[in-house]
Amino acid sequence: MKKFIPAAGLAVYSMAAWADEAAAVAPPPEDVSPMAMIVVILIMVAMIGGFIAFTVLKDRKRDK
Repeated sequence: MKKFIPAAGLAVYSMAAWADEAAAVAPPPEDVSPMAMIVVILIMVAMIGGFIAFTVLKDRKRDK
């Protein structure tokens, strides 16, 4: 454990240096198409609705 703490500190410092290098090389982010966002939102809403329907139906079946 005595060797782990200094090693963890050195790892954190080296990660910061790698992050600076990666930021200089990385291309700027592209814009997301509105259609892709709409599809993702619709899938998420459908999954939430399916989960709610599943739990309600399971609860009704258990009550009988």
